[in-house]
Parts: sequence; C-alpha cells; structure tokens
Amino acid sequence: MNITEKSVNQEKQQKINRTLVLQLLRQQKLASRADIAKLSGLQRATISNIVRELMELGLVVESGLLCTEHGRRSIGIELNGTRVGVIGVMVTREYFGISRIGLSGELFETQYFELRREDTVAESLKRLKLEINRVILSHPEFRVLAVGFAVPGPYRMEGDEMIFITNLKGWDGVPIRSLLQQGISVPVFTENDANAGAMAQFWSHETELTKKDLIYIVAGQGIGCGMIADGALLKGAMGIAGEIGHTTIDCHGPRCACGNYGCLELYASVLALKDRIRTRLEAGERCALSLYDLAGSKAHAAIKAAWEGEDPLVCEEFEKTCEYLAIGLVSLINQMDPEVVILGDALAEIGGGRMLEIVRREVKARIRPIIWENLRIELSTLPQNPILIGAGAIAVQHIFEDPMTFVK
Repeated sequence: MNITEKSVNQEKQQKINRTLVLQLLRQQKLASRADIAKLSGLQRATISNIVRELMELGLVVESGLLCTEHGRRSIGIELNGTRVGVIGVMVTREYFGISRIGLSGELFETQYFELRREDTVAESLKRLKLEINRVILSHPEFRVLAVGFAVPGPYRMEGDEMIFITNLKGWDGVPIRSLLQQGISVPVFTENDANAGAMAQFWSHETELTKKDLIYIVAGQGIGCGMIADGALLKGAMGIAGEIGHTTIDCHGPRCACGNYGCLELYASVLALKDRIRTRLEAGERCALSLYDLAGSKAHAAIKAAWEGEDPLVCEEFEKTCEYLAIGLVSLINQMDPEVVILGDALAEIGGGRMLEIVRREVKARIRPIIWENLRIELSTLPQNPILIGAGAIAVQHIFEDPMTFVK
C-alpha cells in the first residue's frame, strides 16, 4: 500500500468513526467520553480526538457531570440539538408542514399550510420555499444545516423524479429536490413520506428492537409503507419499494389511477373512507355528517367527531376500512417477516384504539401462529408528527455521514 492509499483509508476510517460517535450520542442523549468509547469499541484517545473535533464544529457540547459506576465523576457530552439542526418538511395532498428539528430529533415548532389545489407546482414550491426561509431567518440563534423533504408518493432519487402521486395533479415527473434547492442556502434531501416516518419510528424504537426490522404503515389519504431491514431503509432498485397502497386486494375491483385494479388504497385510505360515506349520504342514508362536512380540509375533523359520537354509518365504514387495511398487511407481513408493524397517520388519528383492535384480530386470523407469536402490531406513540420528524432524521443522517461538508 502506497502513502496515498494509506492516507485515503485513514480518512475513510476517521469518517466512519465520526459517524459512529454522532449516532451513539443521538441514541444515548447524554454520555461520557468513556461511555462512548465502551459502546463504540474505539480507544479513549480516539474518542477524545473526535469529540474535540465535533465540539470545534459546534455539533457537540459538554453538559454537566455524570457519576460513573465506580462513583467517579466525568464530564457529560451531548449533541448540540438546541442550537444546531435541520428543517423537516412534509407535503400531503391537502397541506404542507414545516418543523425546526434539533440534531437528536427535538421538535421545536411546527406550522401547517393549506396546499391550494388551484396552485401550480411552481406556485406551491414558491410558497414552500418562502416559509422555509422565513423559519430559518426567524431563528438566527439556531443554525440550520440542511432541509429534509418528505413527499407523498414514490420518489426516484436517481433522476430526482416524483414517479406517481394519486390525487395531486401536476406533481408527476417533477424534479422536486432541484426545484426546492433553488433559493434555499442549505442542502435539501428528499425522501418518500413513509420512509421518513419509518426512520422516525426506528429512532424511537431502536434500542428495544432485537432484529432491527420494522414496518411503518402510513394510513392516510393514501396508503404507504416504510420498511427498515437490519437497521437500514429498504428502498429497492429504483428507491420506490413499499408501495403497499398499490397492491391488489380485489382483482375485479375498480381501476386505480396507477393503472392497476382493486388497489388497497381504494379501500383502506381516509379518502376511500370519505368516498364511501359520501356515496351513502348521496343515496339518502341518515348520518351525523352532511356532504358539506366532507368537503375540503375540514372532512378529517368531521369524520373523527362523528366516530367519537358513535354515528352508526361512520363507525361501520371506519371499521370496514380497518379490515381492508388488515387484509393488505397480511401479504406484507408474510413477505417481510418484520419484528414490529407500527400503524400511523390520519386513519389512526380517527379511532386508533379500535383500528389496532381490528387489525390485530384480522391479521391473527390470517397468518400462521408462529408468525403471530413473534410479531408486534402497535400504534405510533410519537407525540409529534412522525413524517416531519423523519424528514428531519433523513437530513440529520446525511449530516452525520459527513459533518465536515455541512459545517464550514
């Protein structure tokens, strides 16, 4: 090995070590240098050098004294998440959200804005960039290093292309990251919303998972799925794995906008729930809701209120929606063999407890006992929006992989 090769290999190893230290500090929240050395397997001198380097970059700070198991005191270190972080952004078919997020996933503020259907993609992105820059400029004490952007559908990273989004006209084929990057001074990273949500769930459950295998189901206006396998996002050849919403549950069902027939999304999404309620209202059936209640962004709150009020029609259609979702999950569970499946988004917000009960009942009845005994199905317990946190987590992951390129 010549001197140049040796130097390159040392540089690569240093980069790997930095990433490892940052990841461990994210997991531990607060630790001593000795703790990090023990967890990483690296020499204490190596840890001291890396920590000093990261403190000079402003990514790590010392924070108080910690007592060791031998009664000695050592200086604690943690990520500088209150002063340094990212902007997390999510877009749905009806609104977009923006959050300021610290390096450890701390969410400091969130704002939501209606996505006006009459706006072109260019107009929507202009509004989005305006709000992102407003958040950055409003907090000069908080250093934003990157923006993570979660989109509601398949996104092909190679080629920067939104491949297919149902019910969001004009966004197909749009080079979303490139357009968003124009006018934003920090790097922008784009990811599918379900993958972003899965990353947030993994950060939350990482220390309790034995196999590091997790599935996050986004049951909202569409149906998405983010998959973590052995601690990493499972994306597929084109980066669009997990489109469970476009798997067939009725081969004779209606034609989906994707070209397939009987897609899960046509039966188990909040949009499908709303459409079935509307159809029954138009047929003259009695319900606490009116057609006006189902129009626009107020529909979700109206359906939730009717569910909580135990309206028979709404309860029947909600439970039917959850049954359809369970049928779609059976195929996914048989294929992926996950350790845990986490249910989240708008459908869970309407009636999460009953949703979980129905999904568990239907899945248990349709899979082999040995699979059921080694599977957990849970609701998301994150107090904040998982997709926004996950969008931030995606950006933070890029920073951790090469912090030197983000902090000049």
